[in-house]
Formats: sequence, C-alpha cells, structure tokens
Amino acid sequence: MNTPSQTLRVVFALSALACSVVLVLFVRGRAEWTDTFWLQLAAASAALCAAGCAVAFRRGGLRLETVPPGRFVLVFLRQLAVVYITSGVILTALALAIIYAITRSGPNALALAVLAGLWLSLWLAPGIASVTTWRTLRKQGRGT
Repeated sequence: MNTPSQTLRVVFALSALACSVVLVLFVRGRAEWTDTFWLQLAAASAALCAAGCAVAFRRGGLRLETVPPGRFVLVFLRQLAVVYITSGVILTALALAIIYAITRSGPNALALAVLAGLWLSLWLAPGIASVTTWRTLRKQGRGT
C-alpha cells in the first residue's frame, strides 16, 4: 500500500488557504465586518490560494509516486518540525523588530512577537513542509 498521490497537494492547498485568509485579514482587517467584507475576504483568499497552488502544482509538482506510508510520515513529520521551528524563529524575530520599533516596550514586544511568530508558523509550516518533503522524497526516489 502506498501513500495517496495527492496528499501533499491537499496539505499545501489547505495551508495556502489559511495563509491567504490571514494575509487578507491583515491587509483589510480594520474594515467594517459586513457581509460584503466576508465575501470579498473569501474571494480574495480563494484567488491567492489558487494562484499559489497553480505555481506549486505545475508540471506535476507535489504529486507523490509509490511512497510507503511509513516513509512518508517519517519524512513529513521531520520536515514539519524543522520548518515550524525555523519559521517560528524567523517570524518571531521579524515581529519583534517591527513591534519594538512601534511600541518601544521590550516585554510587550517580545510577548506579542512570540505569539505572532508561533501562531503564523502553524499555518505556514505545513505548506513549506509539503514542498520540502516532496523534494526529499523525489531525490531519494532517484537514488541521488
């Protein structure tokens, strides 16, 4: 039995959709939350997600071929942990610099930065881990 060929595409698409919703809310979050706002949010998020998926999936990208489930799970979870930690550190550092520049309060900036970095990484990491897992499995499949 092999891992379904579309698994990484589904994980990437869901991660891309979550990230696009966060991005659109960040850009338009101060707007009045009307029915029109939510429809625009859904349309803009779906368009961003579709564009990201079109780029990632072109020429057979993120499509698995004959990968045993055990090997897939081990590679994916390792990639997910590495990507989550890395993106958490990077996003926290970036958020700390931005928030501290605005507030000039170290403890508050650090608390908000850690929260923002770790929360955003939850949505971003699965998509990046899908790409790195696909590349790793493809490279291992070629025997390189």
